[in-house]
Amino acid sequence: MASPGFRSAVASGLAQFYDKLTKAAYLPPDAIQHPPPEGWTDAEMDLQGIRTTLGRSDAVVDLLRHLPYLRPVDTGPQTGQWPVFPKTKAMRYLCDGSSLDHELEGLYELAHLPPDMVSLTHPAGEYTHYGPQWWLVDCSTGRITKYAGPPRGEDLADEFAAEWRKAPTYTPADLFQEVTAMLGKDYYFVPGLVDGIEAEFCTPDRREYSSVYQAYMLAGWQHGLGPGPDFDREKCRNNLERSLKQRQKLASRKRKADAARHETQPRPVQRKDPATYPAGYDRDVIVAGLTRYYETLAKMAFFPASVIQRPPGGRWDDAAFLPAATTRLLGFNDTVVDLLRHLPYLDADEAHDDNRWPVAGRAEPQRYLADNPELDEALAKEPAAPGRLCAHGILPFEERMPAGLVPIAGSDGGVWWLVDTDAGTVTVYDPGNRQVRDAPDDQPWRWNPPRAAGPFFDGLVDGLYALDLVPVPRPDTDVSECYPEIWGAVREEGEDECEDELPDPEIEDARDIYRAHGWPDLAQFRHQECYDALVEFRTKLLEEDSEEDYGPA
Repeated sequence: MASPGFRSAVASGLAQFYDKLTKAAYLPPDAIQHPPPEGWTDAEMDLQGIRTTLGRSDAVVDLLRHLPYLRPVDTGPQTGQWPVFPKTKAMRYLCDGSSLDHELEGLYELAHLPPDMVSLTHPAGEYTHYGPQWWLVDCSTGRITKYAGPPRGEDLADEFAAEWRKAPTYTPADLFQEVTAMLGKDYYFVPGLVDGIEAEFCTPDRREYSSVYQAYMLAGWQHGLGPGPDFDREKCRNNLERSLKQRQKLASRKRKADAARHETQPRPVQRKDPATYPAGYDRDVIVAGLTRYYETLAKMAFFPASVIQRPPGGRWDDAAFLPAATTRLLGFNDTVVDLLRHLPYLDADEAHDDNRWPVAGRAEPQRYLADNPELDEALAKEPAAPGRLCAHGILPFEERMPAGLVPIAGSDGGVWWLVDTDAGTVTVYDPGNRQVRDAPDDQPWRWNPPRAAGPFFDGLVDGLYALDLVPVPRPDTDVSECYPEIWGAVREEGEDECEDELPDPEIEDARDIYRAHGWPDLAQFRHQECYDALVEFRTKLLEEDSEEDYGPA
């Protein structure tokens, strides 16, 4: 039998945890059912499920008899219990709405715990970095194990047992202090206020985290502490309801956009089979791919075709190309120099302070021609160390790169395109999205996976026709920080969108403008009208942002 002190500590800690959920804009105040002083009666408890289905001991029954529970609620198809942590729902061991009446995910694991152990939670969703979590109370040791991991089922029962036994254990006071502190700090609560959207916990990896966080802050919630003295629960729920309706609206737009994407005509030139590209590095594949991408951008409501500068005769001569001394200072080998002599480049945007056009987000193409003043400035006054070149935006890294690696586009703090002339690949280096976790810290060019150059550029062109990538001209403004941009992203072949990933409304509006003007049918596309409409659209967005920041004029 668990000691009365342990039993009391679990019950009071769980009650305090649930209480914070009611003080937020989440559980209704009457959601918690507290046991009578003598505990829940046999008639009230699901003893059949606890003893027969799970095979729990008398010590466990005594503990469960004195715990608070959450009233059942129709929050999803699995159990009718509230989520109490990311991807995690509370267990209910009372007859009325017992969790054990349902086909629980994780039921096999719950039934094969040691007899003196019972879980306060169960999995309710796919495994992520944040959950699900099992809170396993051990009445024989007086400890609670907090294990984050998915169910394993009968076939992997030994693996599950080995993993949870390695998870950290806590006293009841320490566990509930830790998880309660996470509420309204690491995770925010989202009640089911809109039909079709279940109650859930919003984690920092979710796109809508910032809007949920803002809804709480505007209502007086104190981040990391809880409800402030002026916290308005009803205002918070109203804020969340508006946010959820907007999310639902975006989801509907996403479905319509996906349908429209399938209905649009295929692009004029079909993607080449990757198997037909030569293995390894091929200069002509990269030159042709980049040229084709620039030419497609010029067909859209973006820069004019006259901006594309092709090397006369297919190769930049010594007068136009970088001096040999400059290429040596940059650390480029002969293969890299040969590639750069054959690439197309983009002329300056003379319509606005000589800004260059971006080719990915705000990332501009590097210009390895003699008329590039930035190279002269970066190399003339200071030693051409990688750190100095990085500070001038010539190279993406302070570390010295391999001699066969060269950036062909990039921006400070943004993405870079790195061509590897040894392997024939392109790496999209994104300093904020390190994907190869075991890559050395001092070799950041290996933090993102390389892609074969031919299929990489094919994917970019296809992305433009499908409007996964959306080029937008700069708004009509004198604000110097407003640039032409390319919105969106190209997904890898076979990569699916996350179920909860929703489009930015601005990107969807821009896509709608393109489609309304005939894209991707080149014969029907009204280029100038689309360009003017996008300029007007971005100008209006800028004006709306200004009003939100400073109020109406």
